[in-house]
Amino acid sequence: MKQMKFLLVALMAVVMSVSVTSCMNGENNPIYTGLAVAECVGTYPATFAVSNNQKLVVKDATLLDLKYGTTYMFYYQFNTEEQSASAASITVTLYQGSAPVAIDADYDDEGPKSNSPDYEADAALYSLGTSLFPSSFLLYNKKLLVPFGYWVKVEENTDKQKEELNKHSFVLTYDVTNIASGAKTLELTLNHKISDAEGEKVTRDRWAEGYKVYDLTTAITAFSEKSGTVPTTIKIKTKLNTSTGGSLEGAIDGTNEVTYTTE
Repeated sequence: MKQMKFLLVALMAVVMSVSVTSCMNGENNPIYTGLAVAECVGTYPATFAVSNNQKLVVKDATLLDLKYGTTYMFYYQFNTEEQSASAASITVTLYQGSAPVAIDADYDDEGPKSNSPDYEADAALYSLGTSLFPSSFLLYNKKLLVPFGYWVKVEENTDKQKEELNKHSFVLTYDVTNIASGAKTLELTLNHKISDAEGEKVTRDRWAEGYKVYDLTTAITAFSEKSGTVPTTIKIKTKLNTSTGGSLEGAIDGTNEVTYTTE
């Protein structure tokens, strides 16, 4: 539980949301606590769809700024003595007053983008995968969840912490220039970029867990036009460095592979 609370604090407005859940209730406790990564399909009441087509309806009248079609991550609870966990629709409450956090990548800033020097990483990640999700995986509608760890500076107040977190972007790029006819593997590169001011020296000695959901439609279309077929494997590449600060110097290659199937 300490780890979960730390995650919620450390990420603040960073990310979270998926169509899988993780159970955290005790053996004799009827209250089920889960983690959802889900798409908003209704705003009043707040309704989210997970990958098995199950709906989570959140009992919270304060959720007024949700965006339809956006992917969110949140912890939720419900009583299994009152509702079945396999029901098509479940009415839930948010865990301890937490709020859904939008985790879709900003397409204009984070892609996926066709490869360019402008998007190349200037910092390495801490990890590709997190304690919650050890690897990337597909959600629905060609959406890919990428979990990662990255180095941050811990600030003394919420506003400054948000400023620090907002300096980090995670640009997913693809290069189909040399794709051969019949190729089956679409390679993507996750580039960690930090927008420090010119001359600014920042010491980043703590790492946080982050999550981004990317819509792969454009990348898959570009790949298919060159290869003549859809990919069967999606390979995510990045640079990793567990040393403080995440320097590219001394970084190693990190990869995830995801099986792609058409809907």
